[in-house]
Amino acid sequence: MKKYLSIMLFSVPVLSFIACELTTLEESGTEDDDMIIQVFEPETIPSSITEFETMFHGDTQITWSAISFTLAGFEGLQNCRLDDTIIVMADGTYQYDGGEVLCGAEDSQRFRSGTWQIINNGNNILFDEGTSRQYTARVNGLEDRTISLSGEYLGLEIRGIYTSN
Repeated sequence: MKKYLSIMLFSVPVLSFIACELTTLEESGTEDDDMIIQVFEPETIPSSITEFETMFHGDTQITWSAISFTLAGFEGLQNCRLDDTIIVMADGTYQYDGGEVLCGAEDSQRFRSGTWQIINNGNNILFDEGTSRQYTARVNGLEDRTISLSGEYLGLEIRGIYTSN
């Protein structure tokens, strides 16, 4: 069984969801009106690996913060993912911080580090190749300092959206 690694920054910021608390995206604006928080999700992948890498790690490093995280079949976000950050470095390594609120299971350790590489012409990112935490995340889009990643965990579709400063 593949172990899930949070990166989506992602790793990635992309880890275990079973123990996470689910919340809803709806907030009451007034008694008659409900506001729905919408998050920009990029749909375009950079046209070259060089452009992808520049946008992904900025030629040195970029810190990505989770702004949305969903698990298929459940409404809303998982709060334990919304304080996750990942620093992606140009040398092919990353440092992950699971934040104050951890999800449990594979996400029981706050700080981790590992490796990453872009594969399939920028359509996927492979994390921690050759380890028990190896995970491939699909890149749904990378534009305007926002990246959308998806994958599977225990047969369930997961999706994370991350932004950089």
